[in-house]
Amino acid sequence: MSQRIPMLPYRHNKMRMFEPPRASKDVPTSFRYPPMTKKPKWYWRVLACLPYLMPFHETWMYAETAYHLHSFLERFEYLTYPFLGVIGRLPSWFLMAYFFTAYLGVVRRKEWPHFFRFHVVMGMLLEIGLQVVGSVSRWLPMGVYWGKVGMHFWTAFAFGYMFTVIECIRCSLTGMYADVPFVCDAAYIQIPYD
Repeated sequence: MSQRIPMLPYRHNKMRMFEPPRASKDVPTSFRYPPMTKKPKWYWRVLACLPYLMPFHETWMYAETAYHLHSFLERFEYLTYPFLGVIGRLPSWFLMAYFFTAYLGVVRRKEWPHFFRFHVVMGMLLEIGLQVVGSVSRWLPMGVYWGKVGMHFWTAFAFGYMFTVIECIRCSLTGMYADVPFVCDAAYIQIPYD
């Protein structure tokens, strides 16, 4: 049987066997933002805030569980009524059309400034992340999701997420790239820069 199966040649250099794998020098180890030579114009900074309204709206819906813990927050709900009313009147297919239009019409086109495209992708990724957490949490048992543990979880999660979205809005208004761990790298990967 050994005569029929060809044998692999024996490697005489045993030191090569223990050599660690090495990365290619052509592959970048991290993603770098394009150099900011000047601040974006004021209208690009304001437009870059608009994609963050969707995750802000979604976060506010999850934050309503905080009313049971901190009832004073209900006093600030009137600030969100106009936006929530407009979002509620939109047809059910609007969110899908919004994502396709924003991704294909803004993010993938190089005619738009990189700063604006980056913040559009960041807003979309924050919205998708929030929807994933919301969908997964609905699979939990009702005692966990609707109980005291769920109430405290959604309160902490919503406040953390809301402050993240507010920080992204602040960065876009000041003309900076938002540096949210993992999300900013994923956003940068989506944008063609060549």
